[in-house]
Amino acid sequence: MSELISPTEVKYFISCLFNSEDFTLERSQELAATLIGPHKSFHPQFNPLKDYYSQEMGHSLERVIFYSDQLKKRDELVDRKLQATLIENKYSRDNKRLINLDVGYIAKEQVLLATGKPYAHRIFLGEGVFAELTYFFQNKSFQSLPWTYPDYKHQEKIEFFNQIR
Repeated sequence: MSELISPTEVKYFISCLFNSEDFTLERSQELAATLIGPHKSFHPQFNPLKDYYSQEMGHSLERVIFYSDQLKKRDELVDRKLQATLIENKYSRDNKRLINLDVGYIAKEQVLLATGKPYAHRIFLGEGVFAELTYFFQNKSFQSLPWTYPDYKHQEKIEFFNQIR
């Protein structure tokens, strides 16, 4: 019989994509602070989904990942995703987002992203929020999965998440 235990705490991050013509880096930092508290930032160079998002958000897109070194409870993921969705909706124009906020957490054994889209590999957490396992930790590094988003499969991001771990 297994014994139910409390999971280890995790580090939250927000992957923020925004149109620099409509939104400032400073404003995205302020929004990240409301979602995850004190944070640091990482500016990835590889962003293969810019073309995909440019149809909705325009062409001057920047991506920044804000992350916190503070350990928090895993069950805060739903609330953080709901807050991020409210922010995205607030900063939209003509049903088009000016900012895209991907909320997730980094644990010793995995990296999860929160999403509102159900698929076979996503687990329902509540209130319309699903968890997607983006990486698992094996052989001293995070490993991607078949469904991991292309920009998260890039070695630059894997190395970043390994460092934060």
